[in-house]
Formats: sequence, structure tokens, C-alpha cells
Amino acid sequence: MKRLKYNHSKLAIIALIGSLAFQSCSDENFASDYNQNEYGVYSADYKSLMAGSISQLALRGGNNFLMKPVLYAQHLSQVTYTSESQYNQEGGQWDWYYARCLNNLDQIIKDYSGTVTPAMEAQGSKENMIGVSKIFRAIVYKRITDAYGDIPYTEANKMQEGIKTPKFDSQESIYKSLIADLKEGRDMLSASGVTPKGDVLYNGSIARWKKLANSVLLQATLQLSKKYPGASDYAATEFRAALSNSGGVIETVADEAWFTYNSDAAVTNPLNAFRAADYRISAQLLESLNGSTSQFNVTSNHTVDARKNAYATQPNGTGVPYGYSLNDLLAAGYANGTNTLASRFRGVTSARSLMTASYTFLNRAEGAALGWSSEDASTLLEKGIVLNYQSIDAKYATTISSTAAAYAAARKADVATFGIKRVIGEEKWVSLFLNGFEAWSEWRRTGYPALKPAPSSLNGGSIPRRMQYPVNEQIFNSVSYGAAVQKLSPATDLNTSKIWWDQ
Repeated sequence: MKRLKYNHSKLAIIALIGSLAFQSCSDENFASDYNQNEYGVYSADYKSLMAGSISQLALRGGNNFLMKPVLYAQHLSQVTYTSESQYNQEGGQWDWYYARCLNNLDQIIKDYSGTVTPAMEAQGSKENMIGVSKIFRAIVYKRITDAYGDIPYTEANKMQEGIKTPKFDSQESIYKSLIADLKEGRDMLSASGVTPKGDVLYNGSIARWKKLANSVLLQATLQLSKKYPGASDYAATEFRAALSNSGGVIETVADEAWFTYNSDAAVTNPLNAFRAADYRISAQLLESLNGSTSQFNVTSNHTVDARKNAYATQPNGTGVPYGYSLNDLLAAGYANGTNTLASRFRGVTSARSLMTASYTFLNRAEGAALGWSSEDASTLLEKGIVLNYQSIDAKYATTISSTAAAYAAARKADVATFGIKRVIGEEKWVSLFLNGFEAWSEWRRTGYPALKPAPSSLNGGSIPRRMQYPVNEQIFNSVSYGAAVQKLSPATDLNTSKIWWDQ
């Protein structure tokens, strides 16, 4: 598959400049409040706008944009600066999404909805530029609303139209809108049109973008299963429509969506910037992969899972129990340990997944288990597990696939004892390793695996259900902010409050 890789540094710089085009300087935390610099450059070709948007989602590091969800999902433990894994209450950030990703996509959609000049057509036909932009915009918005709840949506990034204090749209309306965008974008795509030249994810493969859109639709509709649980309800109806769409879904490693990087300073894996010494493989993950009887096994698994050989520097060692301050960890009799994340995941050029065949099959398995389709859930479960092994081998040069079938068969056998939904949820957690936003969202929705709150919690002893709104929203957009907080349960801007689909 074609991935986020540039042939030379010049194209990378163009993509990053493109991410700033048609926008002005944004306040660090305020989505729409920006003032144009009259001496700045506010023009760029559209391929750079698209490349910039996709690459900026791939490049952003930082706790609020990358590591907090990974820690909340308990894939990793902290041992030095432990406040995130202790659930400290602090305002989040979303400026990067709005200014660096969404603004570009909005501009492409707006301009290509008007008169398309020959120069624009050469960079991508109208249907393909708008189609890809709508699909990727939905992916970005889903990430923001899943993390925060109600967010600026219909009035976001409209400072130039005089909207300085955008309203926060309801999460329900946002979800229905992004589902509509995924379908509209998918259906606009045309293999006969000029392919998008700024597509640094799939290099213009229209067929793969259609599969990505349908796979994200499966994920998005399942996220609404608490609100629309029935087989004839809105979510199930949209799920089946995506599953049966002629564009297909991601079923092979070759069609997966991955961000890959190169050694250019502008396009390196953001995990590489985090000190390896600050993070450890959690005991919860490692003991679950070992299938041990330890208290730290948070799953029903009792079979050794070879994925531990890929994930940890010391796969046969011990992990660090999650959620302790260093002093509390040592006082409880646990060693600090040196079992860190394997370098294959944190290298400068290490790949990171956006959507995989494994996750898509596991989502199909859950849909079948819910009665949303007539597929066989256990068969899909096995396929999802095996494909995760194959994907890891393909992207990280490991050799674990030979054990995949036996492990998958053992987990299929576990279904009789522990139930299909539990096993699917647990296997999603393992297969979404380091894909924190999705792993955290899955846990919030399903309750699997059986994660326990941090022992040294700073928030009263609850695993966070959301991120807190950026502080500047409370300061500069107080009316909209206050209305959004009232939708939370309870109606307080804390990381323990639940967002709409989680209530």
C-alpha cells in the first residue's frame, strides 16, 4: 500500500506549509479565534493543503494528542512523570486539529464546490478532492468528539465570517453528520477522475479510500451502540449499509491505512520524541498476553500470545503495574523495572496505524454478536486476530504469524466460557496497541477489558471517561462552553464525566 512517505525533504516542507495555508495564527487552545498576519503567506496549491492535513494528524505528539489515551487504555505505565496515568485534572488541547487539519479540508471542500479551474483539476478532480477531504475530515472530527463530547462543528473555523465564539454542537448531531460525510465522500469518489495529488495516505487509490470510509463507518456506528442498540435502529442500519456497500471494507493488510515516516525532521514518528525511560510496558498488558493467573491479567485469556514478543523489550520479563506514583509503586513492593516499549514502535521511521484489517474484522465480529448482521462472529474473531499478527509482521519485520492460528483458535474456544462480546472486546484492546484513542473509546463503550483505576489516582479513583475542555474555551467562549458542560453526566468539566454516547 502507499503510505505517508516523502521522496525528499522539499515535499515534506511543502506539505507542512500547506497545512498553514488559508489560515492565520491560532490561539493554542481556542479553535476559531485567530487573527491574520498581513505579512504572512496565505496561498498554497490544493495538493499541499491535503498533504498537510493528513500529515499533521500523523505527526502530532504531546499528551493530549497522543499519549493520554494510550495511558488511559493501560498499554503503557509511567514511572517518572506519572500525572497522566494518575488521571490529573487539566484542560486539554484541540487547536492542532482545527488549525492544522480541519481548516485545510474545509478550504478544499469550499473551493472545489465552486468553479474548478484547470490548475485545480490537475491536482485532483472535484469529486475526488471533495470526497477524500470529507472522509478524512470525518475521521478527525470523530477523534475530537470522542475525546471531549460536544465540540465546535458547524461554526468551527469561521472567524473570517465573523464567528468568534462558535457554538458547541451536540455529539449526537456531529456523529450523524460525520456518518453522512463518510457516505457522501465515499460515493463521490470516481476512479475515472483525476486522483488527488496530495493524498499521502493512499497515493490516490480511490478503491482504498472507499474501503477506508466503509471501515470507519463500521467503527463509528458501533460507537453508538449504547444509544442505538437494536438491530433495526439507526446505528445497525448504517452498519449493515456500510458492510454491504459495493466499495467493500478493509480485509487485507495491503489495504490498511498506515502513517509511515522518514528520517526528515519534518516527518518523523512522534513517538520517537518521547523518552523511552519515562514509559514501561504495563503489567496489565504483559500479564494478559502471557495468559497468566496474576491479578494483572485484565482479560479472560489463558494462552501465551506471541504479540508480546513484538510489543516489549523484555517479553519474558515483568511489566510495571499501572497507575502508581513512583514512591507508591516502590512502597507497594513493585520494582520500577526496565521493560520498555520495543524500539520497533518508537523509531524515527516506525509506522503507526490509522485503520487495519484486524480492527475491521473485529468490528464485524461485534456487529454479528449484536445481531446487526448475519455473519458468524466467531469466524470473524479468528480472522481479526490472525490479521493483527500478519499486520505486525508486515509493518515491523517481526516473525510471529506462525503462532497466530493456534492462538486465535484458543480464543475462539474461550467464547464458550466467557462470551463472545467479552473476548472480542479484549482482542480489540490487544490489537489496538498504542492506538490509544480507539482503544480507550472501545473500553469506555464496552467495559472490556476489565481495567481497574490507578491506585494512586488524582481524580477520586475513576478511569477518565473524557478529556477536559481547553481552558481558553472557558475564558473566551464561556456561553458555548457552559452549554456544552451541561450535556455531560454529571454536568461538570472533569475527566470523570461521561459524554453523550457513553451515558
